[in-house]
Amino acid sequence: MNQKLSADQFISLLYCQASSIPVEQFPQWALDLLQQVISFDGAIWGTGHIRTQQFHTQTTLDVSPEIFLKLKEHVDINPIFSSLIHNTGEAIDMSDVLSDKSFYQSEIYKQCFQPFGIERILSSIHTNERSGIFTLLTLYRYDRSQCFTNEEKETQNRLLYHLLSAFSHRQFLALNENKEINNMASALCDGAGVYHAVEERFLNLLDTNLSNETPQQFPRRLNNEEQEFSIDKLHFTQEKLGDLYRLSVRNKTKLDDLTKREKEVVAGICQGKTFKHIAKQLELSPSTVSNHLYRIYDKLQINTRSELVELAQLSDETI
Repeated sequence: MNQKLSADQFISLLYCQASSIPVEQFPQWALDLLQQVISFDGAIWGTGHIRTQQFHTQTTLDVSPEIFLKLKEHVDINPIFSSLIHNTGEAIDMSDVLSDKSFYQSEIYKQCFQPFGIERILSSIHTNERSGIFTLLTLYRYDRSQCFTNEEKETQNRLLYHLLSAFSHRQFLALNENKEINNMASALCDGAGVYHAVEERFLNLLDTNLSNETPQQFPRRLNNEEQEFSIDKLHFTQEKLGDLYRLSVRNKTKLDDLTKREKEVVAGICQGKTFKHIAKQLELSPSTVSNHLYRIYDKLQINTRSELVELAQLSDETI
């Protein structure tokens, strides 16, 4: 691909347009943009935690996602990996670590790169010492004769900082984009619970209410099966954003112990709707709505609609 952007133009577009890109699409968008500065045939952008040295988020451009599994399987024989770890933030060409003759005869080439048509590799790792998160950015070429130049390495060195800076800013913007939870404290986590962006209020609530032995990580794994859950005195909501989850927390209220259907009935009551209207909205019979309300009263130890509305209002103020 012919270069269309200078490094300065790339940086300008990166910061000007980043806020308009959905956070889950940012790595893909950024790689597409980078391809207009440095010519490459395929690329990967992966993040993980230095403690596990595993990829928790994976983005590929014009290369099979299976490359991440191969990299994990062969990390022990990958000569570029240790160089990256000891030179974080610096772009390293495989040819700087291993001669072409040795590389193309090696097991790492035959097992990990050749199956994907990869002939040239330019890679860099950045590690955030505070969060423990590492970011791997690797560019691939499929033509062995097309070596990466020193100028291209210097360009990747320069642009990696701006890529991560813009992405970090975009992640923090995402913490409060959901209007329904914007009065809650939030964090962006991967499936393993590792924080990629987190508000101090979120950490303070966890420190006050939970015993967490790993402060850089939420104390449980996350999945797509539940949108809400409670741990002790805290209530959490989660939303999937690509490989990440937006996790929001507040103090638990009495209403959090209700089922999803019961909460829907409470919402209808608070809006002043009749049993008939609520039943029609939820596709239930009025008698079923009445039974739900009876169980709600019993769980909350109240007796009237006015008490229910008052309790809901107090819960909203607590949130």
